[in-house]
Amino acid sequence: MGQNISLPVYKGEIQAWNLGMAVDAWNEEGKAVWGDSSKLVCTKPIPCQPTHFWNNENGNKYRKAYFSKFPGIRAHGDCCSINSKTRGVIMLGLRSQLLFPGAPPSGVDSFEEVEDSLYVPQYNKYGEERVILFLKTASGHAFQPDLVKRICDAIRVGLSVRHVPSLILETKGIAYTLNGNKVEVAVKQIIARKAMEQRGAFSNPEALHLYWDIPELHGF
Repeated sequence: MGQNISLPVYKGEIQAWNLGMAVDAWNEEGKAVWGDSSKLVCTKPIPCQPTHFWNNENGNKYRKAYFSKFPGIRAHGDCCSINSKTRGVIMLGLRSQLLFPGAPPSGVDSFEEVEDSLYVPQYNKYGEERVILFLKTASGHAFQPDLVKRICDAIRVGLSVRHVPSLILETKGIAYTLNGNKVEVAVKQIIARKAMEQRGAFSNPEALHLYWDIPELHGF
């Protein structure tokens, strides 16, 4: 997508897609949807499309990353919405990293005790939300109440009370896509007991099993 000086500008929208780009927004059934959050796809090859991943001679990782969702159609892993009136494109973020209210930035990883972290929202049947922070501790360090307190204090001082997670839990692994992105959406689906999307696009899908049926998340 890009700019076009001959078109009007609408707040929050990219004016149009560039020449040579067959861009569309598809739902889970592979049908074009405008005006709602959908998957960004390229229905035809594009001039700047990469042909392969480095050090992946048989191309299996490349195909899983971009073509496993819709065979023959390149899905970038982004969510967008196309305005049916203006034809402008609203980018909603990476499908695996959509922002959600109250999520603090990943500065938690700067704690020496923390090797990695993952923020996910959890919703109850009334639509109320709380933020869960999962921590993977670094080698030689243990998950301790003192660490939880210091992280909460740092978030409270650096941001606000509103940004402090409702729960901070330990995990032994953080799942990533083949492109190196954390998979917040997949974990959100797991803790909501929903079906996951695009399992084959994860570099370490076994880590996702760590988020099934966590007792601390029951009863919300």
